[in-house]
Amino acid sequence: MKKLLIIITVLLLFTAACGNNDSKSEDSSSEETKNFKQDNGKTIKIPKNPERIVVLHPTYIGALVELGHKPVGVIDFVKQNKTLKDATKGAKMLGQEDIESITKIRPDLIITTKEDKNKKKLQKIAPTVQIDAMKSDYKQTTKELGEIVNEEDKANKWLSNWKKQLKKDKKEISDKVSGKTISVLQSTPKGISAFGKNYGRGTEIVYGGYGMDQPNKLKEETKDAYMANISEEKLNEYTGDYIILATTGKDPEFTKTKNWQNLKAVKEGHVIRLDMNDTQYNDPLSLEKQRNQILKQLKEMD
Repeated sequence: MKKLLIIITVLLLFTAACGNNDSKSEDSSSEETKNFKQDNGKTIKIPKNPERIVVLHPTYIGALVELGHKPVGVIDFVKQNKTLKDATKGAKMLGQEDIESITKIRPDLIITTKEDKNKKKLQKIAPTVQIDAMKSDYKQTTKELGEIVNEEDKANKWLSNWKKQLKKDKKEISDKVSGKTISVLQSTPKGISAFGKNYGRGTEIVYGGYGMDQPNKLKEETKDAYMANISEEKLNEYTGDYIILATTGKDPEFTKTKNWQNLKAVKEGHVIRLDMNDTQYNDPLSLEKQRNQILKQLKEMD
């Protein structure tokens, strides 16, 4: 009997030790975090290797997919963008205010903007990185997202390859882009908008990549702003050798006016058309699609 009691006691101690080891294993896993400094200067703890990421701004999705970290949940704006919609098949579509659905996904990391009004609620669900939405430099954002998911090397490699590709393009079509001006226009609720140098819609490619310039009036007005709102009557002051026309499938009404038809770029057939459903954002996936469309159209022009 005494021997039996000894055996039982040993087994209980062994089981308890195993339980403690399991607990330590779980604890060490949960402690695998790192410090990350956000755009607002605050440092937060995030998972070293996040596996269930929710992204609540379209601009940040493409880089994560490019780096091999497809989110489990994304803001439902991606439904309006074919590029990002295709890239996030299977991910849960989420409304900006849908805290309950975000909670149910059980994310281990949430990426949103500094401007997100629900940030305090989100922080209770999972570590929440807030990126400054007013900073639209795709190079900086790609590096930042690479740091978040421990893929700095992949991010730097993509940026290096992208730079080489644009340099190659520029040399190939130097007769079309060297010393030329270009404007990026779109019809918006505020009228006609002309965009600055870092706002998707091909701006990063034609300005930063191909070295084309803005017409002086546009350059002046977008020096400290992302866009300028202009009237039909002043289109000639904001356009030059080429125009990128960002549309949603069909040309806007202002392209039927004489003011438009009399523009130099229109008369010479130098209007590049980009479908906003594909090319609105400035993430790696969207930029690659924009480049293909812009390069093809430039090559076809006289």
